[in-house]
Order: sequence, then structure tokens, then C-alpha cells
Amino acid sequence: MLDHLAHNPIRQSHEHVALDARLRQALADNAGMLQSRAVDLVHRLQAVEVVLDPSLLETVLHAALSWMARPGYRLSITLEMQSMPDHALLNFKARPTVSDSNPDQPHGSAPYRLSWWLLVEAAGLAQIPIQHSESTQSLSLMLEFRRTVKQLEKSNPMDLGGGTDSWASSHSKLPLGQRVLLVTDDAGLVEIMAPLCRSSHVTLESVSSPEQAKARCDVERPQILIFDQRLNGVGLESVRRDLLAADPQMPVLEVTDDQHSLTMTSWVDDTIERITRDNLTIKLPSVLARLLGKSA
Repeated sequence: MLDHLAHNPIRQSHEHVALDARLRQALADNAGMLQSRAVDLVHRLQAVEVVLDPSLLETVLHAALSWMARPGYRLSITLEMQSMPDHALLNFKARPTVSDSNPDQPHGSAPYRLSWWLLVEAAGLAQIPIQHSESTQSLSLMLEFRRTVKQLEKSNPMDLGGGTDSWASSHSKLPLGQRVLLVTDDAGLVEIMAPLCRSSHVTLESVSSPEQAKARCDVERPQILIFDQRLNGVGLESVRRDLLAADPQMPVLEVTDDQHSLTMTSWVDDTIERITRDNLTIKLPSVLARLLGKSA
């Protein structure tokens, strides 16, 4: 977590952030820690958008996971909206799976005190109220996010834009809360795709390596996988093969520099669609609408 903070300095900005996507990212980032502590993880996450500083939010989520993930505990995480007022509630509950779990690492030990301090400080800066309780046999933590964007189910289709493109009307009818996972180490590609996905009410998540993509998919599979062809190599090919073998019906899109690329045959006798970087702005929304329609 300290390494995360060192490489992600806190910014003071307020942006529309997909809270559920950031939480999934934090779970993937901490997969090694959760596994090493033998944490039994279950989660149920609604699609929720909040207006918040992204770096502060990431710090809060990483600190909360570090504080709640006790060796041998079952950790349950829920994210949901409540009405009147429209606040988002993120709940963590942990109980030992065996009676003598964690005998050598009491709740008050130094690593957990540090995680708690980071959580309180970051949540205070982000104006996120905290409620918690702890005993020898259970832990609970609730974070309340008061600055939320309307739930995706209440979104106005007119928000897709003022144009009359045929994809807009069909895409607005797609199931909401869809997730797209982009595998690229090109920050510029993420910057291009993020607003396109946001305007289409699709949550874009990104990872910078094939290994991170596999870890993310192990937590929860996205509706579409998008690979940057510039990452081509043995690692990407192996991970892509494994993911498609596990779910042959998963739509896959590849971003390429080749102007003449259309589709290619995959290892499971399906097709992997390709789209060029130069055509992303024009063609990505309609391609997403068609692929998400197939996976709905």
C-alpha cells in the first residue's frame, strides 16, 4: 500500500469515478495480499458512480482492504445505493473461518494501526464518513459516499449526445453496468477510450500487463476484453488463450495500427475483431454496442 501511495501522489480534483470499477481494481491489486493471508473473499457490487478525487478514493479502498483483510477471515464486501438520500454504502464484514484464526496478529498490531490511520486520514480528506466496530471475533466497516452520480439505471439516453447516429439509440437499450477491460500500457489509448466508454454508459477498466488482466478476470470477468496489439508477445498470447478457453463466448476486440485489419480467427474457432487506433473515435461506440448486445 505504501508503494501504491509512493507511485500515485494524491491530487486534489473531483471527477466522475466508477466506484465499483475502482473497488474491483483494488481487489485485483491486492490479490496477492489476500491470498497470502488466506482470506475467503465474497462480494456483491452494484454499479455506482461518485464525484470524488480518484487518488484519494484509491487510497481509501487500499487502506480499507488492508485493515479488513485478517488472516483466516471470511471477508464480505457489498456496495449498494440507498435512496432518500441517494448515497452509496460500501460495507465490509469479516469473521474468522476457524475459532483460533489470527492468534499472533491482534487487531491492534502495528500493520493494522497503520492501515487504520491511512484510512481515517484519506477518508477525512475525501469527506467520506466512516462507521466501524471490532471485537475478537468480528470486524465491520461502512463507508458512506454522499456525492454520487445518479444510478446508471436512471440515466437519460439523451446524455449519450446530441447526434443522430444509429448506434446511440440501440446502445441506450443495452443492459447497464457493463464492464470493458482494456489491456494496454499506453496511457494515451486509455485517455482516448475513457470518454467514449463513459458517454456510452460503459465502465472502462484498464490494466497494463497480461498478468494483471488474468488477475482481474479471476476476480470478476468483464463483458468485453480489449487488447492493445502493441503488447503482442508470448505473455499476451498465453493469457488471451487461457481467458478464451475459459469463456469462448466472451467478445474480444483488438486495437491495432494496421489500417487493413478487420478480423482474425481465434484459437477457439471464433473471431477476434480488430479496430484501428485512427478509427476509435468514429467506430468504437458502434462496435461496443454490437458486442455488448451479443453478450447481453
